[in-house]
Amino acid sequence: MNSTVMSNLADMPSEWFRIFLIILFIIIVLIGLIGNTLVLLSVSTHHIKIRRSSTNLLLVNMSCADLIILSFNMLDIIQFSYDHSWPTAWYLGLFLCKMCRYFQVLGCYVSVQTLLAISIERYISIIHPVKISHVNRRKRLLFVFILIWSIGIIMASPNLFLLTLHTHINRPEYYVCGLSDHLTYSSIILFYKYIESILFFYIPISVQTVLYIIICRNIFMVERAVQANYRSEQLQQSTASDSHRPFSGTKMSSLVQTPINENNNNNNMSLMPMITPRIPTHITISNSTQKNGDTARKHAIIMLLLVAILYFIAFSPAQINFIYVQINHLHHLYENRLFFIISILLALSSTAFNPILFYIFSRFFRHKFNIILRSLCSICRVHSRRQNNYPMV
Repeated sequence: MNSTVMSNLADMPSEWFRIFLIILFIIIVLIGLIGNTLVLLSVSTHHIKIRRSSTNLLLVNMSCADLIILSFNMLDIIQFSYDHSWPTAWYLGLFLCKMCRYFQVLGCYVSVQTLLAISIERYISIIHPVKISHVNRRKRLLFVFILIWSIGIIMASPNLFLLTLHTHINRPEYYVCGLSDHLTYSSIILFYKYIESILFFYIPISVQTVLYIIICRNIFMVERAVQANYRSEQLQQSTASDSHRPFSGTKMSSLVQTPINENNNNNNMSLMPMITPRIPTHITISNSTQKNGDTARKHAIIMLLLVAILYFIAFSPAQINFIYVQINHLHHLYENRLFFIISILLALSSTAFNPILFYIFSRFFRHKFNIILRSLCSICRVHSRRQNNYPMV
């Protein structure tokens, strides 16, 4: 009796921790589904074509990939909540095992390629804007989208053949969804994982690091040049106004301070107003507009940089596990439940928190999110009023 009570008490923290994780998973998935849907609605419902820029459309493409990842991760969350043991058993059959993992991998491949395309697009538009001015934007984006999804579909397809249901040492009575542990496929899986790491992790992170360093350096240099040019213009304007002023400051002040006799006939000389130079309005407006444009551009670069950093942090555990397996051939880090949970949380957080970054750093997305949410709230209020006013029978 005492041993039973002690075992139940020992299991309580793990059970409460599992419930906490389930709630946390559900919250992250809901935030991701709502946020990425708002991103799609923000661009698709906007009537101004300029807001459907290349970067915004690429962000929509990434949101589509994130929605795929979140949707198919829900199956894992459901089974994680149902199964108390570890590793989590797969109850949905071989077909859903293959399809679920395939679409999860496809979403990851499309996301990282989209981030790479965004960095290249930003680099060309900021550093070499003349080179793409003659290229049709719609055709260019269509080609990029077809290329991204084609590469993703082709490169994720080996999962349809390599994934299987197999038993685990710790739970031989249950099946686990994962890559085949058959010796025949071991070399193929190893080669595939090497290609995956190089193409979808190390090359994108290296290219984006170099491009964003160049972009940030260019923006910093342009900002310094604009400030220097603005100061020189102000100095030239003040010099020109001083040279055309009819009286010096000393003479003007002495003239103003001289008392005027009421009987003096030179009334036209009394109290001449001080002449102050005025900066032309178009210069002030252009400088203000340029400053606002530079601020918006810097915010956009910061946002895209944070999205890229968040993505690579989120999916780095998979690369850490791959390196660890190559060094230690005995087992995977994913066999550790805590490591697996952290990996899933990071991956889901990356796909769910991107819209939050869009809201913080992009004035356009913040404005559109607020409009959509307000319209939804007004619809809910109207619906609730109709329900309350409905006659009771």
